[in-house]
Amino acid sequence: MQNNQKIIAIFGAGGFLGKNLMRQLTKMEYRVKVATRNPYLKGYLKPLGNPGQIELFETDIFNLNEVKAVLRNCDFVINLVGILNETRKQKFNKIHAQFPYLLSKLCDEFGIERLVHISALGVKENHTSKYMESKLQGEKNIFENFKPSVILRPSVCFGNEDKFFNTFASIAQFLPILPLVGGGKTKFAPIYVGDVAQAIVKSLQLNNSKPKIYELGGPENYSFKELMEILLKEIKKKRLLISVPFGLAKFQSHFLQFMPNPLLTPDQVEMLKYNNIVSGQYSTLKDLGITGKTIETILPKYIYRFRTGGEFG
Repeated sequence: MQNNQKIIAIFGAGGFLGKNLMRQLTKMEYRVKVATRNPYLKGYLKPLGNPGQIELFETDIFNLNEVKAVLRNCDFVINLVGILNETRKQKFNKIHAQFPYLLSKLCDEFGIERLVHISALGVKENHTSKYMESKLQGEKNIFENFKPSVILRPSVCFGNEDKFFNTFASIAQFLPILPLVGGGKTKFAPIYVGDVAQAIVKSLQLNNSKPKIYELGGPENYSFKELMEILLKEIKKKRLLISVPFGLAKFQSHFLQFMPNPLLTPDQVEMLKYNNIVSGQYSTLKDLGITGKTIETILPKYIYRFRTGGEFG
């Protein structure tokens, strides 16, 4: 094998980004150890590699012995663990700050070559969002414990099975309006999930002796309103775009947050008060030698299913 059978431990591999990353890693013939709460529900990951190339380990990420069992004999560690909203059992601080603290300590103990950690674009001091606050604390914990680490901060990810365009396309199926929180002026730098996966792979090959941060944004910035207009044009639907002031959105979110898959939470309203674009203060996708794909080249390939008549609609 080209990489001499390097072994990677991945935490949080079962999600949208994890599945896209797995294909790229197995093509490069890495061996992958996947830490997951429910290995029986993650069987769909195994066919993404050759027989024996992907192993699933039943892991409670706060059980020291179980995490150590995954890390044993590994060269690299990738942390994709994250939540978008809190539940009774899962809290931002625990998932985004405490776990990175534990993981980075163990990476140091086990002599891991590199830790690649997924944070979020827009993290900064004194952010009013608990999500962003916890993400920043997670970064600080890693910096303190494990120097050869790479922090990647992606903007909103798009691609087949994304939670962004697919969610709003679903809403447009049965509602005559789409709400624009704060007038839809918040700016985003949407990035193709395949480009984020590629950035993770390139990060494994870096040779950094101190923590390095990359801000990952796509080639263009868009306001939230512009993204909804692009979506509606692509699914060939006309919907009213209604501006919802932050105060009203915050009030509504107190009720919406109790849905099984919340459409909006009070913390997400706080996040929408800040632009989610590359700051220019850190390295970017280009510094990793990657040219980001545009929404226009990727979105039509998967969002057509929301058109009347599907692909031929």
